[in-house]
Amino acid sequence: MFAMKDKLNITLGVAIGSSTQISMFVIPFCVVVGWCMGIPMDLNFKLFETATLFITVLVVAFMLQEGTSNYFKGLMLILCYLIVAASFFVHVDPSSDDD
Repeated sequence: MFAMKDKLNITLGVAIGSSTQISMFVIPFCVVVGWCMGIPMDLNFKLFETATLFITVLVVAFMLQEGTSNYFKGLMLILCYLIVAASFFVHVDPSSDDD
């Protein structure tokens, strides 16, 4: 709604604030709920997850560097999102044989 009214600063603030809230509260909360349910969960991210997070932060930083937006930048971000989703779908972590 704010983006349609050409209020890019508010739009970016809401988007970045929401993603920060998710990463700082919801993910650790899900780990604690998983522990209560007897599901072994931790915040030990493997190399693939860490590299993907680093690359996505770089892509978003480069996209926001100018402070302007257009449909092409939005399309590029959506395509990056689809690439990340597809890569997580096909990726298999090498696991130990402890199970």
